[in-house]
Amino acid sequence: KLNATSYAVLGHLAMGPWNMYDLAAQMRRNVHYFFPRAESQVYAEPKRLVEMGLATAEAEATGKRSRTVYAITDAGRDELRRWLSDESRPPRLEFEALLRVIFAPFGDQNDLAAAIRQSQDGAREIFTLGEHICDEYLSGSAPLQRYVIARSMLHDFLWSYAEFIDAWAERSLARIDAWNDESVAEQHRAALEAYRVHTHLARPEPADIPVHDFHGDSVGDSIKGQS
Repeated sequence: KLNATSYAVLGHLAMGPWNMYDLAAQMRRNVHYFFPRAESQVYAEPKRLVEMGLATAEAEATGKRSRTVYAITDAGRDELRRWLSDESRPPRLEFEALLRVIFAPFGDQNDLAAAIRQSQDGAREIFTLGEHICDEYLSGSAPLQRYVIARSMLHDFLWSYAEFIDAWAERSLARIDAWNDESVAEQHRAALEAYRVHTHLARPEPADIPVHDFHGDSVGDSIKGQS
């Protein structure tokens, strides 16, 4: 059975023939930030597509070396077209720093801040690559320039995604920095405000909420409701 990785490789072959090195490079360039699983299987998948009749493999001489060039077949194009007409799965997010946020109470807040900074660095890496890709498309020199209409939507998503992560990291780091000067009750108020800004209803604080410190230990305090 084919999976999403299979179709990621098949789609790249639909864009043109590739040797394995160039195919791997294109996969890194195109899907690294939203579908990294495809990269890990790029060397095995083309051979499987050939066995299924969805791609061809031809030896090509380059100097004294030979390399295999993979291309899509008519059956491969039909299968890709069929998959594109199927219902798409809902979005899934793979973001390790969020796991570290969930389990932060069992560690140190400095480690939490470090994980958030690392995610911010990753977002800014997208900006660096995105600027380079912008220059290529605007100058007309991008390797896949003929697909600019569809690829501009991918660029828009990844750039917006990076902006979101960067802004979230700034807000989160500011909150962590403020903890040193805040009481536990004040930290709880700020935490509840993060929920409040995402609801359509203006809700007062509950009358009496027990509060806990960063590690989830009770500190014998509470947040009093405000009218």
